[in-house]
Formats: sequence, structure tokens, C-alpha cells
Amino acid sequence: MDVAATEGSDSGYPSRGYAWTVVAILIGTAIVSYTDRQVLSLLVDPIRRDLSIGDTRMSLLLGTAFAVVYGVAGLPLGWLADRVSRRNLIVAGIAVWSLGTIACGLSRNFDELFASRVFVGLGEAVLSPAAISLISDYFPPSRRGTAVGAFLSGIAIGIGASILIGGGVLQAVEAGVFASTPLATLAAWRLVLILIGVPGLLWTAAIFVIREPARRGAASTAGAGAVGGPRDRPVDRRRLRLVAPIYVVVAAASLVDNAVGAWAPTLLIREFHRDAARVGVQLGLYLTIAFGVGVLLGGWLADRAAARGGLSRKLGVCILAATGILPIAALIASPRFPVVMAAVPSYFALSGIVTAAGFSAILDLVPAQSRGLAMAISFFLNVAIGAGLGPTAVAVTAARVHGAASGLAAGLSLTAAGGYGLALASAALGWVLVSRRTQ
Repeated sequence: MDVAATEGSDSGYPSRGYAWTVVAILIGTAIVSYTDRQVLSLLVDPIRRDLSIGDTRMSLLLGTAFAVVYGVAGLPLGWLADRVSRRNLIVAGIAVWSLGTIACGLSRNFDELFASRVFVGLGEAVLSPAAISLISDYFPPSRRGTAVGAFLSGIAIGIGASILIGGGVLQAVEAGVFASTPLATLAAWRLVLILIGVPGLLWTAAIFVIREPARRGAASTAGAGAVGGPRDRPVDRRRLRLVAPIYVVVAAASLVDNAVGAWAPTLLIREFHRDAARVGVQLGLYLTIAFGVGVLLGGWLADRAAARGGLSRKLGVCILAATGILPIAALIASPRFPVVMAAVPSYFALSGIVTAAGFSAILDLVPAQSRGLAMAISFFLNVAIGAGLGPTAVAVTAARVHGAASGLAAGLSLTAAGGYGLALASAALGWVLVSRRTQ
């Protein structure tokens, strides 16, 4: 069902109250998604013990089984989001990833667990392209960055919430809450996965509150400094030249995000001899708050900048935030624990600004009929470059710098500086190209 043009203000866009209700539902969906995705990391040891799985195969379950299908399937699913109901596509995705999570809890061996994780990745590949495409049609360009940032904050919150929710369910299981039920015969890790998966199926009811909005044409983006006109084709070489540097910005940010996220806890535990549990709780809380605030602030700043100077000002937000990250990258290698503990969340706050402003800029540059595919391409690059190369880059750099584990701090610092050096250069190139195009 299309939203009538007369339903809201802002030149036919839906009312602000309803549009933000949709964003709130999508934020909740992102939290559900990340809980199902990340909860397996809490259950590594019992799964290894019960299914006789070694560390290498367990790493495939945590990463490869999910990430490969998530990245590859996202491209055709993003293309599909430009052609069918995005709301219904999200409903189908939730059903697939929730059933996949439940199937993980019922798996009897490695092969079944691997296949179940593939389905989790397949279902979750739907969400971000379809959700951001929906948001772009619910909000005018002047408020789109803030809305996108709000959705991305749900992803940031979901990273921490997955540990909190999963841990809470695990504690309830171990406390015997389900002792008198038919589920009592199942191992604790199986119960956790089943109990995490079932609410996702119920959450699909909330998605049906969302009405499929009218898809906005290219003309609607002009106010945000978009280039081109209503007759632009979905595949346009001029647009590709303009948007390509921004893809690199967001992908480079993802590379460093994955690198810092993967190795910062180990750095704090290993090099400062801190308790792992305390570091996990403290750092997890800081990162959830910092990254969440960063993406919200980034979206708001992008909108403010675009209102004053169009798309080039929005890219200026990326440039300023990326520049601020470079000295923080050096602080990550500090020999003082408080400095490093402050530097890591500070990094994520600024990286959140870059990510939100970057996504908003991509939406401004691509025509409405291909936003789902455009987001899918970006998330594919983020998975392939970020998750695929980020953590490994730290290990390789550390080994080359010092040849031993003692080089972890330097490896992490150099990876952050190098990744954001690339992001800064790409943002500057994008700024130059957009500025020339709009003169």
C-alpha cells in the first residue's frame, strides 16, 4: 500500500510522527537481527564440547558461514528491494533468520550448524538495504541523514544488546527457569538459541505496521545537493564516478571498525594484564554508547551541513571526522591503560559520524529506483573489505613491525591510521568531484 502524497507534510512525505514510528520499528528489528547474529559468540565452549568442534571449525561458524552468504546474497536482495515491497521482504528475512537461529539450537553436528548459520546470514542480508531504502522514501533529504543515523544506532545498540540479552537468557536457563518444562532436556546452549530465535518470529507482527511508501524520484533529492535529474538511469557513469569514492570511505571505515573491534579487547587484556570479564563489560558498554551517539550525531550533522551547502558540505563532515581519527589512532598505541580505554570508544564515536554521513551521501547520489541495490553494494564491500581484511591486517602489520605479539598495539594503531588515511583521501576526492559537478 502506497502512502498517499497528502498524508504528510514536506512535499508529500508521510507525517513526521509516523515516519519516526517506522524508524523505531526498524531500530528494534536491527537489535533483534544483531542478537541472533552475535549470540553464538557467547556459546563457543559448550558448542565445541558437545559437538566436538575445534577452534578452526568454530571460527567458520562464527564468521565464514554467516559473512560470505550475507555479503553475496545482499546484492541480489538489494536489487529485489528496488522492485518489490520492502516491508514484505523484511518480514521474509526475519522469518528466515529466526528459523535459522532455532535450527542452530536443534543442530546435531557441525554440518547442520553450518547450514543453519548460512540461513541466518541469508535472512539478515535483507534488512539493511531494504530498511535504508524505506527510510529514504519516508524522509525528505533535509532529514534523511538523521533518520539513517538513527537506524544505524540500532545496529550499534544491537552489538551490545546481543551480549546482554544472550547473557540474560543464558543465566535464566542455568538458573533452572525452564526446569519444569519440556525444554529442560535440552542443553543450555540449545535453549538459548531457540529462545533467542522465537521472538524474531513474533516481531514480524510489528513490521506489518509499516506501510510501503511511494518511491521518490530523483527530483526529490535535489534539495540535498544530489546531481542529475529525473531522467537519470539507475546505472550512470557520472553517478558511479561520484559515488565510488564514498563507497571507499564507508568500506575503509568498516575495515578499521572490524580491526579495532576484534583486537582492542585483546590489546587491553594482554598488554595491560587486565581481567577479561571486566574489560568486556566496560569496553562493551563504552563502545555501545560511543558508536550509537556517533552515528546519531553523524546523521544530524550531515543534514545540517547539506542544508547549508549541499552534498559537498555533507562530505566535509566525513573529512573532518576522519581527520580527527588520525591522532586517536596514535593514542591506541599508548602505554597507559586509561588512554587506550578512552581512545577506542573515541575512535568509534568519530567513525560512527563518518559512516552515517557516508551512507546519507550515497543515498543522495543514487536515484530512488536503485537505492536498495546501492546499499547492498555498500554492505557487500563492508563485509568483504571490513570483516574480511580488517582483523587480519592488524595481525599482519603487528608481525611485520615487531615480529611478535608485542607488536599488537603498533599493528592496531597503524591499521587504524592507514585505513582512515585511505578514507580521508577518498572523502577529499569525492568532495572535489561533487564540488566541480555542482558548480
